[in-house]
Amino acid sequence: MASSPAPGMRRLGTASVRSFGSGAQVVLLHGGAGSWMHWSRNIDALARHCHVHAVDLPGFGDADDVPAETSPDAYLDLVHAALAPLAARGGLGVIGFSFGGAVGARLARMLGADCTGLALVGSGGFGPAPGRVLDLRRVPPRHDPSFHDAVRHNLLVSMLADPVTADAATVDQQITNLARTRFDSRRVSLRPTLMNDLAELRAPLTAIWGSADRLASPSVAARIEQVRRVRPDTRVSIVPDAGHWTQYERADVVNPLLIDFVTTLGASGRRDAEAPA
Repeated sequence: MASSPAPGMRRLGTASVRSFGSGAQVVLLHGGAGSWMHWSRNIDALARHCHVHAVDLPGFGDADDVPAETSPDAYLDLVHAALAPLAARGGLGVIGFSFGGAVGARLARMLGADCTGLALVGSGGFGPAPGRVLDLRRVPPRHDPSFHDAVRHNLLVSMLADPVTADAATVDQQITNLARTRFDSRRVSLRPTLMNDLAELRAPLTAIWGSADRLASPSVAARIEQVRRVRPDTRVSIVPDAGHWTQYERADVVNPLLIDFVTTLGASGRRDAEAPA
């Protein structure tokens, strides 16, 4: 079901998007239980160098709901149908975080020559993670006195490495995202699809991980090895002192990496005049 458009937001198929800047086009795809706000510390920096489209994927944030019977592949088809019109106007760079990495790799593959580059941040798509144990707490109802503490605890276990990062504003953002999540991202992100998608991708590939990413099972190094096995040319960066939500926790390090990525896209000469309304 579609809600009324929020200020500054427009619909693209079943997705929604907020756009900033001008130049080479880039889409930002958020992680599970997230929204475009997963990029809140990156958008301004990127928009000085490119035309950024920060997306709410179907079933998240301001995007349309997804029918319960939607299969993972049908979900990915919905994303492609929503975002392909952007790519048709001069090519499209794709930046995906976590669940958005698994989605973005398939989108990039489906776009073919219209994808100008793919950047992955703590990407999903590696399949199930046997043996990974996270000390997550059950989040009680919102009126419970321990509600905020439980959300903050889970952020620090799964998303962030530095307790200072999990301040009140970050916890409130997570609460908003959780309340507006209507699709189980694990149905996509825990499938072993990433290697096949990357093997078929011809666009430049950048991959970024936080050194303390607890979701990168069995290890960050093992995941890098898998990616390089199918794409030896991948530009890999490991961000020190960062957890899974690397681009938020260490925006000071990740923003220059992503700016370098989008600047390369701009050098290809495939620039948009105006994104479709």
